[in-house]
Amino acid sequence: MILLPKNPIKPRYSDNRVGYFTDSKQQYTTKEDYVKNIKYINRWDIEPKDEDIEKHKRGELVEPKKQIVYYIDPSFPKEWRQYIKEGVEDWQMAFEKIGFKNAIVAKDFPTNDPDFNPDDIRNSCIIYAASRTANAMGPSWTDPRSGEIIQGSVYVYHNVLSLLHNWRFIQTSTVDPKAREKVYNIETMGPLLRYLIVHEVGHTLGLMHNMRGSYAYSVDSLRSPSFTLKNGTTASVMDYARYNYVAQPEDGVTYFLPPRIGLYDYYAIKFGYSKIYEANTPEDELPIINNWLKEKCNDPIYKFGEQALFDLSDPASQTEAIGNDAIKASYYGIKNLKVIVKNLLDWTSTNGENYDYTAKMHSEIQKQFQRYIKHCMVYIGGSYINYSVKGDNQKEFEPVSKAKQKEALKFVLEQIYEYPNWANNKELMAQISSAGDNISKLQTSVIRDLLNPSTLGKIGSLAKKSNDPYTQKEYLKDIYNYVWDKTTKGLSLTYIDKHIQYVYVHSLLSALDLLPAEAVKAKSLSFADDEIEIPFIKKSDLEKNMTNSTNESDVKMSAKPLFHAQLMDVIKLLTLHVGTSNGEQKEHYQYLLFELKKLTK
Repeated sequence: MILLPKNPIKPRYSDNRVGYFTDSKQQYTTKEDYVKNIKYINRWDIEPKDEDIEKHKRGELVEPKKQIVYYIDPSFPKEWRQYIKEGVEDWQMAFEKIGFKNAIVAKDFPTNDPDFNPDDIRNSCIIYAASRTANAMGPSWTDPRSGEIIQGSVYVYHNVLSLLHNWRFIQTSTVDPKAREKVYNIETMGPLLRYLIVHEVGHTLGLMHNMRGSYAYSVDSLRSPSFTLKNGTTASVMDYARYNYVAQPEDGVTYFLPPRIGLYDYYAIKFGYSKIYEANTPEDELPIINNWLKEKCNDPIYKFGEQALFDLSDPASQTEAIGNDAIKASYYGIKNLKVIVKNLLDWTSTNGENYDYTAKMHSEIQKQFQRYIKHCMVYIGGSYINYSVKGDNQKEFEPVSKAKQKEALKFVLEQIYEYPNWANNKELMAQISSAGDNISKLQTSVIRDLLNPSTLGKIGSLAKKSNDPYTQKEYLKDIYNYVWDKTTKGLSLTYIDKHIQYVYVHSLLSALDLLPAEAVKAKSLSFADDEIEIPFIKKSDLEKNMTNSTNESDVKMSAKPLFHAQLMDVIKLLTLHVGTSNGEQKEHYQYLLFELKKLTK
């Protein structure tokens, strides 16, 4: 426990255009005809010393009255400490832009202070946890009256190394031989740890995730050696933009990480920590801050994108994505994955050892492929979200175009059909044979997700807002045409074709509630990624995300006639072709008809 300051700092109002954690209040006032909900951002008290105020007003660099100090746990391996210290003090650059030098520093645990305790709320620390948990987090504690951060500590679990290693291998080993090592030396691992600390310390400074940071950069720019050396993969280290999976071997890119501090991050620190001497109250600050934000409102580098917890619908604000076109970026990412699969045995196996590590990396390849598919599926029924205010001439919601939705659907279907052809390397499968089962599960889950009533509901809702709508009927017809193309043309089916046709029929029956309860499995692909941290989610954010989720029961009812029409088309098609087929293909059509007629009586 700690005694709060006698006089709380002047609060600063939050603004949806910049991502800060907040403390909420209900203000009872006669200036409004209702109880007003207000939010104060969480931030440290950074003030110039009394004798330096005039210098600071003139734009000179001054040291703050009270530094933000992070004490580094001596339990960390010695070789990590340099990078942890750098990760804390990288934020000095952002505070220098607003006139404060040495505002944030890293120190070792005091050795000559018997009263020092890392669990004391007066001490902010970077704590090491000898744990198998593959994670890290950066929570903070605040003065509820003003939003002032009293303490913020970062907790690093040892096994976060596995996440950092696996992402670096899967996303960059095609272009960087150092990423292929089974155990990274400190020259390779150190910068990954530094990025981890920068991100987590950002949370303890009050910053939320900004999932739109990476969308500020074009996919082509991520293939440029000079651009990536200067800007990294994203405009914000608070994004989940790990490493550069877009760069190709012929590009010559040598820097694969996010920047030390992104341009958005400088902007966010300015918003939260700049002194506004001419404003006496939080209300007086509002027009000044609004002018700052309006200046940048049309620049993608300075846009904020909230982390979606349940209803992911904004293609520009996605976890683990980089570049401003997920389809193009995923194309390059998958191209790199194919190279890794071809070389996986050479890059991961060692004489005299088993193939456990090879199998683990193959599993990581599938996880990464799933991420790429997920990124593209968000275009379907999606909208770009802008936190607009009157006077900035922006739309709050911009529907994804019909052409982009169709492009995304085509890409997703093409990739899940093609995936087994390159992921099922025969030599590789001889050592890790169980991988084939996961491929079938992935295809099943994608088809079920595409035919999920909630997906159809998003498309229908978007179509009502669009000048060139992609209708539910047209969407279902596009899926139908792709899945049944070979059947319509009387061509031979592969195992993959048959499997996806079966899943398609099963998904329609499930959507129409025609399957026995025990036959209904999970309808959507679990895209659960091991995040680099447990997000510091507040109850208000959780409730807001739950409120925005789709009401599936209502959607199901409106979608049923469309699913039924598709089912009737399939029955007609199978009835037509079962008589002209033979062998296993005839048996496949007969079985599908048997299931359909049995369950649609």
